[in-house]
Amino acid sequence: MIDRSSSEGVTTLTLARPPLNILNEELVSRLDATLEALLPDPETRMVVLTSGIPGTFSAGADVREHLPPDHRSMIPKFVSLCDRLVRSPKPTMAVVDGRCLGGGMELALSCDFVVCTDRSTFGQPEISVGVFPPIGAALYPRLLGLRSTYRVLLDPRPIEAAEALRIGAVNRVVPPSELASIVKSLTTAIAGSSGAVIALAKRAIREGLPLSWDLARDRATQVYLDELMGTEDAIEGLQAFLAKRPPHWKDR
Repeated sequence: MIDRSSSEGVTTLTLARPPLNILNEELVSRLDATLEALLPDPETRMVVLTSGIPGTFSAGADVREHLPPDHRSMIPKFVSLCDRLVRSPKPTMAVVDGRCLGGGMELALSCDFVVCTDRSTFGQPEISVGVFPPIGAALYPRLLGLRSTYRVLLDPRPIEAAEALRIGAVNRVVPPSELASIVKSLTTAIAGSSGAVIALAKRAIREGLPLSWDLARDRATQVYLDELMGTEDAIEGLQAFLAKRPPHWKDR
């Protein structure tokens, strides 16, 4: 159901549940447990989620498990999975080539980066079957703004890759033939930075989101002065720049 591979500090988790990568409770639980074990691993500098199903990242969650009494188990487990991605100290990326719908879209957008092909489509069709996506309702206003969130959550029609880029749902839209090389270039650049510094930067960003400008500014400054500058990597990076040499990260 989940294939795992690693290269140069980047661990790729490939969803493989034919025919559409439907996110049932078993797959969600396995993916969450995999991430729980993987994210603290110092050898893992970045995590990529992708699909082994041609034309589909995921067509969404299993509708049958949204009905009582299964919803009391399924929904909290899916929320836990997405929350783990949102809070991950390691950078995360979803790679989409094709349909990315329902819970699949929530899963992808819970990652820090989303790279997709120009033939990809995104959507939250839940409203058409009488429910709404709880992760989308909580996460999308922060990512997309209020009006784009209404468009995605209240209009069940999918959006094309170009619109997903325009509203900020994805970072890059590329031709299918260039997807692998673009992902390789991005992951190499991102994973090449200090893991300790990335974790602190992500925390400063995330913790500032619900705060006013004054409080967010002060919180980010506090993290910089009291935590970042206490790391070996911050000193190493600055000294390496001044010495015109590559930094040697210790991730601490």
